[in-house]
Amino acid sequence: MKIAITGTHGTGKTTLARALAAKTGLPLIVEQARVVAAEMGLTNCNQLLNSPERAKAFQERVLERQIAEQIKHPEGFIADRSTLDAIAYWKLYLGNTKSQVSPGTKTDRYIYKARLHAWKGLDLLVYIPPVILGGEDEFRLKGHHIEVDLFIQQEVKLLRESGRVQVVVLKSKTLDERLAEVEQAIGRLAAAANMGYAHTR
Repeated sequence: MKIAITGTHGTGKTTLARALAAKTGLPLIVEQARVVAAEMGLTNCNQLLNSPERAKAFQERVLERQIAEQIKHPEGFIADRSTLDAIAYWKLYLGNTKSQVSPGTKTDRYIYKARLHAWKGLDLLVYIPPVILGGEDEFRLKGHHIEVDLFIQQEVKLLRESGRVQVVVLKSKTLDERLAEVEQAIGRLAAAANMGYAHTR
């Protein structure tokens, strides 16, 4: 099963992803933004907020790396973030005006590619609302939580309305409760898959 966890920074995605990977035995895809940041010598997000060209190069590499990591695991994975998160941070760093997202622009192509790999490459998307915000670290944005969350909510809403991927919006706050919510969603998907198989026999 291909599962990605999405949400703004500091909501507990990494903690949940690690716990889910340990519990399910599925491979963990770590947050690629941090991997790419280390490769590019970036130490804080202000370096991206203050440099559109650097931000563009960074976000393009993050998206490509996320897609590549997911393709490596055709049998399933737990991903700390999704390609939809890449859209949210692209909009944060590079803007979200109508002219920038009109058909044919680089932003439009980026969003299309990111959505395509979420809509066709996932079985379950787990969205964590910003009810618990973790502390700051060397590569976590100070502020902008709500702005990023609104961008992510837009993508979650579109995906949910498409009906292509099961979406779970977590209501709980503790790790154990969150694990239980995701396990219930996995159970529903497994039951639906078995039912579909039975109907084709």
